[in-house]
Amino acid sequence: MSAPAKYTPSPSYDRVVQELDIAVGAFWFNTQPAARAARLESRIKMATKLLAKVTNLPRSKALDTMSQALRFQSWHHLSKHLARVEGLAEQEPLPAGWLDALSAAALLTIEAEDDVTLPGPALDGYESFGRTLSMLTDTPVAQVLDGVSAAMCGGRSWSEVRGRSPLKATEPLYHFRLPGGDDARSSGGWFGTSPACQQLADQLTEVQDGYEDFTASQKKKARAWAAAALAAQPGFLDGGLALGWMQWEAKEPEARTTADRYVLMAESLIPKSFKGRILWGHLENRTFHRLHWLRLSVSHWYGDLTTATKTARKLLRLNPTDNLGVRYVLPLLLLQQEDVAAAKRSLSALRAEPDLVPSALRAFVQFAAGDAEAFRVNLSRALFTLPALRNFLLNDPRALPADDSGYRGVQPDMNTFSEFAWPTYHSVPGLMEACLAFLAEPDVRQCEQELREYWAKFWVGRRRPGTVSTGSWEGWNRLVDACVMRAT
Repeated sequence: MSAPAKYTPSPSYDRVVQELDIAVGAFWFNTQPAARAARLESRIKMATKLLAKVTNLPRSKALDTMSQALRFQSWHHLSKHLARVEGLAEQEPLPAGWLDALSAAALLTIEAEDDVTLPGPALDGYESFGRTLSMLTDTPVAQVLDGVSAAMCGGRSWSEVRGRSPLKATEPLYHFRLPGGDDARSSGGWFGTSPACQQLADQLTEVQDGYEDFTASQKKKARAWAAAALAAQPGFLDGGLALGWMQWEAKEPEARTTADRYVLMAESLIPKSFKGRILWGHLENRTFHRLHWLRLSVSHWYGDLTTATKTARKLLRLNPTDNLGVRYVLPLLLLQQEDVAAAKRSLSALRAEPDLVPSALRAFVQFAAGDAEAFRVNLSRALFTLPALRNFLLNDPRALPADDSGYRGVQPDMNTFSEFAWPTYHSVPGLMEACLAFLAEPDVRQCEQELREYWAKFWVGRRRPGTVSTGSWEGWNRLVDACVMRAT
């Protein structure tokens, strides 16, 4: 392992980089001094060549003029300054003041992407740079801006660079990459995004972050932005996902159409011959998975259990690690369709999860299968490790004492559980009645009280200043096991 770089302070350069809102800071010059200096020199020479073409200056004169614009007396002085780090190896410290002297050249490290809006400070910086060159060469500003500033940003004119927007992008926003090499089977395929798409996604995040807590007017504004973005870029999958969730949050039927449209759009990018996985671990795949989860949720809400079940199975096949918790809803979907055998098979994905929601799911499935003993064992384990289940089963948010949170260390997603479990709870014949009868049993109530008292002394006591905690995880687990035996 190489030694860490000895960082040479460069306050002037750092300030300029921060003002320009660019990412190429002093770090890279400190870690790769020779390579970064060579790259900067290449950019300076590129700008010089463009200036010579616009002004008809001889190359030597153009080099001196460019050096002066970058606050050096001549090209001789600038090139000599750059050469000071040629012999430095990676991680060697920069000469004191070396990078600060190049503060005016920081602008040239910006290499713009097509269809991407440059940050406002960077645009202003390139415009100021063009005006300086115009003054030094007595050349019209517009000519220098078009021939040098725009060209350094890969543009045909300065107005075109100024007007760039990801909403005007012509290249595809997404593509699908096929795996290759020895790890093709394990790595799966993944989606890629263009620079314009990444910028659009960043803008979307700024617009919708915290949407659930927005006021009505803020939500209206966020939805208007998403709709406008999709009107300009119909293939913006992240925008379609955002709009779909906004519609779904308002329980608007249009959410179904939106979810279906963008799921199909995402799937159209995948070659028909591809039969591999699309793993959550690839960050770019998460929009694809979230679109399918949206489709699953909306389909379930509107009673399309066939589509919801098909989508759930697809998600589990494409991403076996199941980062979205699809395994917790599939048994419920199958019970609602009275497919008890398939529901029992789906429980295999929960083998390593003995308590909490998985226990409740096993209880529901085992009741539907006619196994009363397994039903009681799993329901008691679910109730004792997740007391909030009593609130759900009784449909009463005040079923527990006011000082009981309803959770024992782990707080699962009860909103999703309730959304999918409530129809199951009412649709499986006799299930609700059996659960209510179980909750009313004196032994069950006594076990709940004993566990509540133990937890208060053990877990709550550990977190309350001035309180001595008694008990342990081992003791808690032994008491849970004993209570399950008593209740069953």
